[in-house]
Formats: sequence, structure tokens, C-alpha cells
Amino acid sequence: METSHINAPGAGDDSQRHSTKRGSKKEETPRIAHTLAACCRCRQRKTRCDTGLPRCGPCARTNSRCDFYDPAQRKTVSRSYVVDLQHRVKALENELAIVKTDELEDPEVIMRSAAAVRMQESEDAKFLGPSSGICMTRLVIQLAKECTGSDSIKDVITDAQAKDIKDRFVEEDGKPFSKVYPLTSNIAAEGLPSDRGLVDRLVHLFNLKVQPWYPMLHEPTFKKDLEAVYAGSDDPYQQFVVRMVIAISLQKVDSQYAGLADSYYLAALQSLQPIIEKMDLKTLQCCCLIGEYSLLTSTRTAVYYIIGLAMRLLQSLGLNEERTLTRTRGGGTADFLEIDMKRRLFWCTWVMDLGLAHSLGRPSALATSQDHIDVKWFSTVDDAFITPEGIVPGGGTPSLRKWVAIHFTKMRLLQLEIRRKLYLKKRDEPKDDRHPWFQHMEKKMKKWRDISPEDDVGMGLDKFWFIGRYHTMVVLLYRPCPQIPRPSVDAARKCFEACEFNIYSQRKQAETRSIELTWIFSQSLFMAVNTLLWCLSYAEIRRTNSKEKVSELFNISLDAILLASERWPGVASAHELYRNLIGSCLRIYDMNGDLPVAAPSPDDSTSPESVQSHYRSRTESPATLPTPSIATTPESTDTVQQAYTRQSNHRCERTPLLQISNDSQAQSQFRI
Repeated sequence: METSHINAPGAGDDSQRHSTKRGSKKEETPRIAHTLAACCRCRQRKTRCDTGLPRCGPCARTNSRCDFYDPAQRKTVSRSYVVDLQHRVKALENELAIVKTDELEDPEVIMRSAAAVRMQESEDAKFLGPSSGICMTRLVIQLAKECTGSDSIKDVITDAQAKDIKDRFVEEDGKPFSKVYPLTSNIAAEGLPSDRGLVDRLVHLFNLKVQPWYPMLHEPTFKKDLEAVYAGSDDPYQQFVVRMVIAISLQKVDSQYAGLADSYYLAALQSLQPIIEKMDLKTLQCCCLIGEYSLLTSTRTAVYYIIGLAMRLLQSLGLNEERTLTRTRGGGTADFLEIDMKRRLFWCTWVMDLGLAHSLGRPSALATSQDHIDVKWFSTVDDAFITPEGIVPGGGTPSLRKWVAIHFTKMRLLQLEIRRKLYLKKRDEPKDDRHPWFQHMEKKMKKWRDISPEDDVGMGLDKFWFIGRYHTMVVLLYRPCPQIPRPSVDAARKCFEACEFNIYSQRKQAETRSIELTWIFSQSLFMAVNTLLWCLSYAEIRRTNSKEKVSELFNISLDAILLASERWPGVASAHELYRNLIGSCLRIYDMNGDLPVAAPSPDDSTSPESVQSHYRSRTESPATLPTPSIATTPESTDTVQQAYTRQSNHRCERTPLLQISNDSQAQSQFRI
């Protein structure tokens, strides 16, 4: 067989060799010899095959395909394959040099770099920006490598451990069950519950647990729709809204009714098409209901996309400007109820969008700053006193539920302000966390916290809950960010105290079921662990917090993650991942001084980005990565535990708002 001995490009070039002899400073690249069989075309034509790459001379002159038979692979291979291999070897050598170098990359570049994470192995990568917390995950990976003296995360999490984590996720993901109750359904509910008393309690639960967050429905109007449906109305909007309210309420009752709730959700979707075609205010309401349901359960609906469509529809309807929402579609003047509902739907939709943008690190769909929004707040009186003609005389007393909805919206606006200042475009100021803007921002956050309601009156949003959300913003404010990639030790101390408070409180909330185990709850636990691990890179934090105390704190966080795994498939695999990472990072207590972690981590298949990409509920939602939903407070651990115990005990003494017995008669009322 005729073979060719191939040198690197430029070999045999006399002019280049002579120029080198004449004193040219350009050095020749090292020559790598390759032995290739003659190409198939030259062998067939019985002509000499030269040393050309990626094609030999005869094939290049005739623009023919240049292939050779590789006996090792037992197939015909393109001659350009050799060039591709050379490029790959060079790229791998460069990557290896970057990993082994002691020189750190610019911290700002690391914190600003986004990530493309696959939600499932069969899916394309999804974009996640800095505010999503993906950068904190990178810092934790680097910390684990530094503490163990490893060049790769594979040395921290062995292949066997990574396989166990992946196998556990596959096992969870293949089962649509939590304990013994199905989380999803493949069959739509054929009808509505026959017990109207039960339905009324579910509606009451919706008004008490959902409306204070997103007051998207006018309660007296919905009550009329409910009566019409039970009277035999086949109006698509009424059929959809009634079933969605039942589905959402069942999700909030208990996880054992999740599969039943999903069946009502599927039934509601059967009426969605004619509602979507109208593209009006009712369409926007239905999109918000789907978004709320998607935030609660492992649904097949992509919440990010449905809220994105809602934002586009909102702008198309002109609800983002006060002067346009006061007009009807026909050009007339809208009545009082319609104007109020437009304002409510604007704020509900935008708040959902801001929450998703915050969690995913993506821009809000409304490319307008808060300063340019002139839409007024909706009426704060109870819905019973709001009519098309105006507010009923004597009904002007503010409703706590409406006030809470506005207060929650203001929290999202504060998060938006922090995100725009620290996580988006690079600014000249601030350059560190001692800048006056931080004190100004913290003062606004404290004011928001201090005016929070003392009692929740059954809503589940009491003072304790709002204090936690206040400290969520503290972590967002002081953790590493693109604007300030290396915060001060004082910032790290604030973050540590924040996560310490949240871990204790969230474990208690999960145990007492005083809060819904949403995917946001799960991700806030992940982010708390990530932030705590980063805080340990400061020697001062380790000096004031013993290894035993920190280990106990991590054990509590792992317990909370296990409790969350009862509701969300894939979370149990996160428990195994963090157990290995925490063990590696705690070795930092054997080291002296600060350990600045800023170097990028290699793209390993066993990295938390790839494993945490499974923390989802079969939906394209922000449940895939750690999100900055963390809280913090300066109180000591004992004080935190005592404060929460008093709050939880007080709440447990109240009469349940909705009691559904477990006997066969009650179960039969829900049977499809």
C-alpha cells in the first residue's frame, strides 16, 4: 500500500527556510510527522498521492473528495480528519494550560459570564445570566477544588459518585410519584366536584392564598362565573377559570391531591383555544392563572414562555400606560371595574415576569425602567365593594390582602433596582460595597421590612415571612456580582448571617408545612448552601464561626433539601451532590488566610451546573438552577430558632381553613 509521510504545513518550503537563515525572527512551528495511506482516488487511478492536507494535490486540482481507508476504524475517512485532530489537540493543550496556570481570570468576567445549561440530556442548552446564581455555583466548585488541591471537579466528585447522583436522578425522574401519591395526571377530569360546599372551601382557599400575591380575579365576578358553570354554562372562559381555581387550590391543600389537581388543569386546557384567539383581558387572566399553577407544580407548561406571551399581550393591549388602559378597545371610556382590573393584571403579570427574570438572570420582557411606569396602583378596598360604577359607599376601608399584594410588588421592584445596578451594564460606580448607594439601598429595604404586616390573618404572609424576604434582598445586594466580584469581609458576614437565618427558618417551614414547597423554595435552599460555602473563603468568617457550628448548619440545610425532595423530582440527587461538595469545602478550616475564589471552572460533566440542571419538574422553569431566593438576619442562631418556634406554634393553633378528611366518602368526592 502506498503511504505518504506528512509534515506540518510549511515543510519543504525553501523560501521560508532561506528566510529563516537570513535572520528572520519568526520561528518555525514544530513539525509533526504523520503516515497516511494514499487516498482512494489516487489508488484507483494508480497515481502518486502527495502530502497535501486536507486534500492531496491531485484531488485539490480536480476539486474531488479526498478519502482514505482506515483499517483501524474499518471505514473510509476524509483526509481533512487529520487536520481536525490537530486542531482539537491544540485546543485541548490550550485548555489544559489555562486550568493549570496560577494566573486568575478577571473576576468581573467570571461573575458576568452567563451559562448555557441543559435541562435534560436530550435538550438544547438554556441561557442563565448572573443574577440566577450560576456564578455562585462556579465559585463553590472552585472552592472545592482549592480545598482538595484538585485540578478538576472530577477529583472532588469521583466518577462513581457522579454516577450515583445521576442514577438517583434518573430513578426519581422516571417516577411521577411523591411517596404514594401521583404528582401528575394523564387524564382530564370529566366533571366538577358534586359537593358545592367543598368547592366553596377551595374557592375560599384561593382567595386567601393566591389573591394576596396576584389579585388577578375580581372575586364577585368569579363567584357569578362559578354559579353559571354549575347551572350548565358552556362558556369557555368560565369553564377554564373555574377548573383552574380548583386545580390551584388543590395544589395548596396537600401533595396527595397533586395528581387530582393536574387532572383539573388538563380539563381546563381543553377550553383554552377559543380564549387565546380573542387576545383580550380575559386571555391575559387565563395566562396568569397558568403561570400561577406552573409555579406550584410539576406541570408540562413552560412558565417562562407563558408569562412572556402574557407580557407581549399586555403591551399590545396598552396596559403598560395609564392613559391607554382607561380606554376601551372601541375607543370609549372604561368603567371603574375594568380600569381597576387592567391595573391589577398589569402589576400581576409584570411581577411574575420580574420574578422569572430575577431567577433566570434574563432581562425583563418590559424594556422600561420603573421610573417610566405611570400605571397607578389598583384599588385597595375589598372586591365586594368594587363595582363598574365605582366603590360602594361605606366600603372604603383598605383590605389587608390588597395591601399585601402591593407590598409584595414593591419587593420585586427593589430587587429590580439591585439587579440593574449590580448585575447588568458595567457602571463607573459603585466600585465596592462601602459606596453610599449600598447604605441608601439597605435603608429602603429596611423601610419595606418594617411596614410589613404583623399578622397574616390566614394568608401565610406574616411579619416573619416578610423579614425573610427582606434578607433575600440582602444576599442579592452583598454577594459577588459583576459590578463587585470580590466583596468585603463585612459583606460576607452579612451574607452568612442571612443564610444562617434562612436555613433554620426554611427547615422549620418545611417541617410544619407552613409554606408551599414550590420550586422557588427548593432553589432558595440550594442558593443558601452555595452562599454559605463562599463565605467560608474568608478567614474572618471561619474565625467567628466554628467548624462544628457550620457543619451543623449544613446538616440542617441537607435535612431541608430532603424534605423538599418529597414534592419535587430530582431534588434528592441534589442532596447527594451537596453532601460531597460540603465535605470537600469544610477542609478549608485546615487552611490559613483568605482563599479568594475567582478562577473559572472547567466544563466538567459532573459539575453542579450539569447536575443541578435536573432540578426541574418536567417544565421549562427557573427550577433548574440555584436562584437567589435567600434570607438573612443578624440575630443569633438561638434567637432565630426561638422566634420561629413562637410564630409557627401560633400559626398551628389556628383552625385550618380547609379540612378534607381522609375517609373513603371524602376521597370518593374527588375521584375522576
